[in-house]
Amino acid sequence: RDVSLANIIVTFDGSVKILDFGVAKAITRRSRTRTGSVKGKVQYMSPEQARGDALDARSDVFALGIVLFELTTGTRMYGKKDDIAIMHQVVYEGLPTPSSRRDDYPPELEAIVLKALARDPADRYASAQALQQAIEEYASAAQLTLSSIQLASYLRDLYGEPSDRRVALLGA
Repeated sequence: RDVSLANIIVTFDGSVKILDFGVAKAITRRSRTRTGSVKGKVQYMSPEQARGDALDARSDVFALGIVLFELTTGTRMYGKKDDIAIMHQVVYEGLPTPSSRRDDYPPELEAIVLKALARDPADRYASAQALQQAIEEYASAAQLTLSSIQLASYLRDLYGEPSDRRVALLGA
């Protein structure tokens, strides 16, 4: 229930992990734990989570769809909208498409993102693994390499050789 860009950690060996140390909660104060309240970051909530419905893995797939949207467009899904406006949009309105943010957005990748962001959970990928498989198939067809070795090299190019810094926070 708390997948977000701020909770994705990339280690200098090229491993990617989803973690929650409560740091994002302390920073944004958008998580609530009281009974009957919403838990999670509003900017990454699925429609069913925003409504308070029962959740399954497809809610996390929706959140990963937002992360993928943001990473591949270089823009935030909702801009600077407040929590109420975001919840209303995710439950009742349409979401922006990646191609509305980038004219050169690949249609095949957009189809993957939009399936992950489907309002109805039945129309989404059934699991994060199914989403990963779709991304890997797209990458292969587009002749893109998905490699932890290349990711580690990219991080070294960005940050230099690791010393005391062992991870890069994608949301930082």
